[in-house]
Amino acid sequence: MSGGALHVHQATVGELQTAASTVLAPLAVTAPRAAPGAGVGPDGGAEIGAGAFRADIDAAVVGRAAVARIRGSGHLVQRSARAISSTDPELLKITLHRSPEPAAADQGGTQSRAHSGDFVVFDMTRPYRLAVADDCDVMAVGISRTELGRHADTVAARAARRLPADTGAQAVLATFLQGLGSHLDELAGPAQAHAGDALVSLLLAAFTETEPGRMDTATELVDRIRVYVLANISDPSLCVDSVAAAHGISARQLHRLFHHTGIPFAAWLRGERLARIRRDLLDPAQDGRTTAAVAARWGLHDPRHLARALKSQYGTTARELRRER
Repeated sequence: MSGGALHVHQATVGELQTAASTVLAPLAVTAPRAAPGAGVGPDGGAEIGAGAFRADIDAAVVGRAAVARIRGSGHLVQRSARAISSTDPELLKITLHRSPEPAAADQGGTQSRAHSGDFVVFDMTRPYRLAVADDCDVMAVGISRTELGRHADTVAARAARRLPADTGAQAVLATFLQGLGSHLDELAGPAQAHAGDALVSLLLAAFTETEPGRMDTATELVDRIRVYVLANISDPSLCVDSVAAAHGISARQLHRLFHHTGIPFAAWLRGERLARIRRDLLDPAQDGRTTAAVAARWGLHDPRHLARALKSQYGTTARELRRER
């Protein structure tokens, strides 16, 4: 899904399949429930007649993710091995269920029943099935594995397992998604990009959150530090010492943790800030801001340092970025 918003109301089964495949990747959608005049669906089950099925679909690209809300009749979503190709994007699909009846999830031999208020993850690079009942209300987020970096495997490891969204970061993410689903048309430009950043941070927080009473492993602690930093990235005082102190560790321990990730903490933080500065410089809505103001917004207050950093990271200057737009 390249951009803009998609709204289809009173959609047929075929229209739902087209929309789901456009937003995410090729999917088969059927409505396997006996009904007067029903035919036989691709999976061999009875298919609801065209007049009996209904679905309302609202979807949009939000920053680095595709977000959709589907409400309506029960249906079966399948991603078959035959539908998967090497050219498909490597996506993870995170669903939040608000339906009165549980949904049945199945991937790689793992099965679960998702109740209202549960998350379920699917790895779009592998076959899966998701069956939802009538009066379904499902939020779906499609995000590239590369956007989650080394955390993608942590999230994918939860495939087809229900994750309750009643406490902690999961509850915060659920509330955020519900609000997002109601205001997809109202997000544009920088607001959309910032909402996307927040969504990625909340996904990481929700799916890498440490279990109560359990000591952090190195990976879990790095995950928590990344989420903390991204939430405070505009703070110019953010540095090794302040971040280490906020997590009860020494600066030396923080350096050691990020050494094992393959990129030093300072380099990772600089890269995250530069990516946001570059995005703002390419955004016409930011033309009224000076380069220094854009950089300060993301915690960088030295224009000379910014010029060198942009040239090193992207091979171009701030002025060239705005001109090439």
